[in-house]
Amino acid sequence: MALTTPVKDSVEAATNNLREALAFAARTEKPITIHALTDILMRIESLEHMDELMCKFSAPSTEKTGL
Repeated sequence: MALTTPVKDSVEAATNNLREALAFAARTEKPITIHALTDILMRIESLEHMDELMCKFSAPSTEKTGL
């Protein structure tokens, strides 16, 4: 099951906001703050890729294994 449209839209909005926060933080904040924002951003961006991967593993296989 793929992410629903409202979830995708919210994740995209969060990603955009985090990118903007990271741009401001890069100019004025301490490195630990920048690291934390980057970590959150990376986790959110990987969410859709992980969801696609899980869909592939949970989908019934149409190939015969020969076993």
